[in-house]
Amino acid sequence: AQQNVHALMLLSDVPTPSFIIDLQALRRIAEPPLNDNGDIPSIRCPKNNLLLQPISNTKRNNKVIDCQFPTVEGQQAIGYLHTTVTRGRDDAIPDEDEPISTFLAEVDLDPTLCRNDAHLVLGLNNHHVGSYYWARSAGAGSSMEAPGVGYGSSKSNSKGVLRWLDEGGPTACNSNDGKRSEWVNFLRRHDTVQLLPNDGQDTLLEFYKRQSLSRIDEDRKGEENTSTRIFGISNEGRPMGSEPAVVCEWRCILEEGI
Repeated sequence: AQQNVHALMLLSDVPTPSFIIDLQALRRIAEPPLNDNGDIPSIRCPKNNLLLQPISNTKRNNKVIDCQFPTVEGQQAIGYLHTTVTRGRDDAIPDEDEPISTFLAEVDLDPTLCRNDAHLVLGLNNHHVGSYYWARSAGAGSSMEAPGVGYGSSKSNSKGVLRWLDEGGPTACNSNDGKRSEWVNFLRRHDTVQLLPNDGQDTLLEFYKRQSLSRIDEDRKGEENTSTRIFGISNEGRPMGSEPAVVCEWRCILEEGI
């Protein structure tokens, strides 16, 4: 039932950067429990009084659940940052991307949106890995860290940069982890990846601030606001390893002053 909302929209169709909520993971921790009929709840962030409300064209209900967006090793994450690669290793720019030997990719996710505190994970729609890893990326595997890969700010703009933490790159960073980060060497422009924010509530607050600024610009310039959106995805009813479907979108409001 959920997939009827955006029947033809998959994760790769989502604009970036965006915040992605895994509805199946959310359902597992929800209090009070959510039913399985496809209804979309509102989500409250207790840390900062943000409320995520389903946009009206989704099948919504009156439930409001609290979610702290926990990140627990070995458990399926709830919130991800979805971003597009704007430059790969072959597009490295001397001086700007030094040291070139560790540069992996530039992405369109501004590190300030996650307060410079996120890490790359195997992800929800990784096409650089074989079927074995893709199957593992379903469920808890999607939030498995890509070890040895750091995320930080670009020297020349507001985009983010992925790079090896060690000069030895994949050799030094993949010794005993099943080569979970070797695929990052092959990222190319227009690929999409996901990062896991270490504090999802803080990240959503930054998204809210960015949305507010975008709405002001939209009013001034008459342009459509398409930035920093929040989407819900699900693999329910889809083949193992297939790309998640987009089933809803939320808007973010502040219930009261922080």
